[in-house]
Amino acid sequence: MKDKSTLAKYTREELEHVPDETDWKKVDTMTDEEVYQDACNDRDAQPTDEIFWETAPLPAHFMSIDPDLLKWFKTHTADYEAQINTVLRSYVEANTRQGRDTG
Repeated sequence: MKDKSTLAKYTREELEHVPDETDWKKVDTMTDEEVYQDACNDRDAQPTDEIFWETAPLPAHFMSIDPDLLKWFKTHTADYEAQINTVLRSYVEANTRQGRDTG
């Protein structure tokens, strides 16, 4: 049986209240090599190489949305991605019923 996911979703507002536990004085004194070694020791922050990116699976699709439209949806609904999907589906269904389906 698959283990329960350890991923968590936070809103920007919630993240603003998460305390910063980074020891910035220590980070500022570290060399690039020390930072790299720390990353290698962190199982959740493993570095990648060219071979990784040559074989990494790509998402099935990408979509670009104008920044002003995205901002509007984000400010008007918590689940803005679902709302955008609903608007697009309504458009497709309306055009399909009217015989304008060009797909």
